Amino acid sequence: MMGSSSNYPGAMSGLAIACALFPARAREIEVLFERNDSFRGLCEDLAAANEVLMTIDGLPVGVRDARRLEYKELISGLSTEIEEMLSLAKVIRIPRKDRRPT
Repeated sequence: MMGSSSNYPGAMSGLAIACALFPARAREIEVLFERNDSFRGLCEDLAAANEVLMTIDGLPVGVRDARRLEYKELISGLSTEIEEMLSLAKVIRIPRKDRRPT
């Protein structure tokens, strides 16, 4: 399976976390992950943000809540972008016929 490698034992790859967030679209995610560098980058960014979120309890008390909120918002935004890219990938373009008046 492709995805990010990590030093954190509980971390998930970009592909795995995207599939976990959108299980009904796992096959679409796998295909787009393999074919689209931008989509793959979003998934990897999501995995990295999730990895940081899992380690926030190790931060000093004074910054934990702010960092937790920051990374939850980042994850939410990346999830939305992933969903949008999946929707765009489903759009089938129909070529226009040249309609010149005769």
